[in-house]
Amino acid sequence: MHIEEPTKTIIVVGAKRPEQRLEKEMEAHGIKVRWARTIKEAAGLLNSALDRTVVVTELALKDGNWRDLLETVRRRSIPVLLVSSTRTAELWWDALDCGVEDILLPPLSTPGICEYLEKQFTTDSDGI
Repeated sequence: MHIEEPTKTIIVVGAKRPEQRLEKEMEAHGIKVRWARTIKEAAGLLNSALDRTVVVTELALKDGNWRDLLETVRRRSIPVLLVSSTRTAELWWDALDCGVEDILLPPLSTPGICEYLEKQFTTDSDGI
């Protein structure tokens, strides 16, 4: 009997598409990468997302900001990771208090982000 592995998806929301090497590395780890420029595009991708999904976003987006995206995602119980080079305690406390799962500092290293996402998906599947 063949048991199919759940789909793991990362939706990256921001102005720039993720680097190709980062996408390839994540795909090699079984993580499907989707890119959205706006909150509206991200919501569309979330509607078609299967199984385990994590959203990674920048602070400012074309049609809002990380808080607006968090409101959209919150109803779906999907972890949101914020990418920011801002190191102010106010932003970090605010983001974590609002429900952001974690804050990642750029530049994202391929092995580092893949390892982090694997842990995130493992934690997510433990709760299922």
